Amino acid sequence: MNIREYIKKGFEVYYEHYNQVSEDGFCRWMRPDVPVEMKLADIDEEWSRWKMVPSVVTEDDIQALEKEFGLPFPEWYKAFISTYHHYFDVIPEQSVDEPLNNVRDMYNPSLCSLGYLPFSWDEEYGKIFCIDLNDNADEETCAIYEIDHEILFDDDADIQASLDYLYPNFKAYFDATFLKYDD
Repeated sequence: MNIREYIKKGFEVYYEHYNQVSEDGFCRWMRPDVPVEMKLADIDEEWSRWKMVPSVVTEDDIQALEKEFGLPFPEWYKAFISTYHHYFDVIPEQSVDEPLNNVRDMYNPSLCSLGYLPFSWDEEYGKIFCIDLNDNADEETCAIYEIDHEILFDDDADIQASLDYLYPNFKAYFDATFLKYDD
């Protein structure tokens, strides 16, 4: 399986599922300050519909980020952060201006030091999603967990005991998030 093509398809399916414009002119893919190369259509002076554009994130960019996090990134995650520039709301946005800034903001020293790579969050419930890299020899067994972000502020908390299992691996997470609309 070509992981990059799989990620590309998932992003495209997800984007198209929500790419309808309502009678009121609203679309989920609207936001202010869209860079010119990501604009699909201007809505008014401030808001534009955005489109995905191929990523310019390089392997060197990813290696530098791995060094910052102190963790080797799985191939699925590398493809995930380097396939498209986007403004999806279920994962960190990746604009063409600073594509890895929001990914970089996911860094958490407590989680990373325990071998968990934080990669997304659920803003509504305050949960951080992370990949268990403690068995990184086989991406099929790198499970996805969530943790309440408040626990990370408690010096006495048992972080590992506070992680809740979600998916057996990144592909299962990706399928449930991005491909659930694929017919």
